Amino acid sequence: MLTITAFFLQAAVAGVFLASGLSKVRGGDHQETWSVLAARLPLGRFPVRAASHTHIGTEIAVGAALLAGAWARIPALAAATLLLAAFTLLALYSARADHAVPCSCFGTSRADLGWPHVWRNLALTGLSGTGLVCAVAVGSELPASFAGAALAVAGALAVTAVTSFFDDLVELFRPLPASAPRGRPSRR
Repeated sequence: MLTITAFFLQAAVAGVFLASGLSKVRGGDHQETWSVLAARLPLGRFPVRAASHTHIGTEIAVGAALLAGAWARIPALAAATLLLAAFTLLALYSARADHAVPCSCFGTSRADLGWPHVWRNLALTGLSGTGLVCAVAVGSELPASFAGAALAVAGALAVTAVTSFFDDLVELFRPLPASAPRGRPSRR
């Protein structure tokens, strides 16, 4: 059972990193996030474009490493856990700042990094860290049954989908403002 859990967590984290990295390749919103961060850093000239491309490349590389096989599982999960912890700190910084940092977590989102992103990133950091602990326990062992592996992949796809559409889900379940009309307008 621990082998299937490790495989599930490895595949889920891989899916999240690949979905995030590949969605950023298609759009330029990610450079806006880095521009906002660069403006807040007292570093003078900051290579925004290079930082953005490095970030995208790192996400894709970590996701690919997680899919490369059980031999890469432990170092890739360690890297993923560190990255997700850094993303959590960035979301926490943004949530507490006077002016939030725009979120380009999955490409073209127009949301600002806030408390929902802190909780999402904490959950993903927990998944990745748990995957790392499980991977250390099972080593390079893979699930013995096809059914177990298929179930793990299905679960990983669900985690990836929920994470990819997180901002949409938060917006969907956000309470309506007090001034918003409730129900259908009357026809007169």
